Amino acid sequence: MYPYLLTTNTLTLIEGTTTHSVTADHPKWDAILDALRQHEWEVVIDLMTPAKVVTDYAGLTIKQGAIFDSKGREIHNAVVPHILTMKEKGFPVEPLLAFLSKLLNNPSKRSRDQIWRFITTNNIVVDPSGDLIFYKKVKDDYFDVHTGKTHCYKPGYVVAMPRHDVDDDPESTCSTGLHVCTYGYLKSFGGDRTVLCRVNPEHIVSVPIDYHNTKVRVCQLLVIREVDAEPLDTQVWDDRTDLDDSIPF
Repeated sequence: MYPYLLTTNTLTLIEGTTTHSVTADHPKWDAILDALRQHEWEVVIDLMTPAKVVTDYAGLTIKQGAIFDSKGREIHNAVVPHILTMKEKGFPVEPLLAFLSKLLNNPSKRSRDQIWRFITTNNIVVDPSGDLIFYKKVKDDYFDVHTGKTHCYKPGYVVAMPRHDVDDDPESTCSTGLHVCTYGYLKSFGGDRTVLCRVNPEHIVSVPIDYHNTKVRVCQLLVIREVDAEPLDTQVWDDRTDLDDSIPF
């Protein structure tokens, strides 16, 4: 048993020469009180001091309110505060750590810096392996809509092209690369079928600025399966006459 003082809004506990104190707005307040009622002192202390908890996953470590790589270097990325908040609130963070680990392998600093904002703005799903789930419109025979012959997107296919052939300039709105999009973007894209694609964050090359940043260019993807989509009421690709026939979509 440790000396402690509990008020309506505060708990203060003394562990040897260390004083722990939390207020009622602590995310683990109810769990702390439950452990206190059961006299589970070590649990109480651990809940009061989440920085003591170390999480290792996908080569990354969460400790002392930060994330470190395998060499002990602190990671600075837009997703880090979100991961730490999720961890503090008791949610599983393994998928996000896997995502971050893969993202750090992306050679483009611009992509590493931009992609989390793109994910949160467009509600992109992060799967348990840390990959991202996107949509793509294709022709009835599963070939790309624009050329009808360059890439086949049948479920189970891995589609890839050399990264150095993918346009990494976000200002180039219609250019070379494998394009995938958000659900909202489907309304702006002609095609007969809709497929779900899994993309490793390492393979994201650029986020074009057109259509409110709702599509990305990648160098590799895995087609997961075909999904239903509502009938489209636009013919945006038929109406575009300024596209180079060599551009694969």
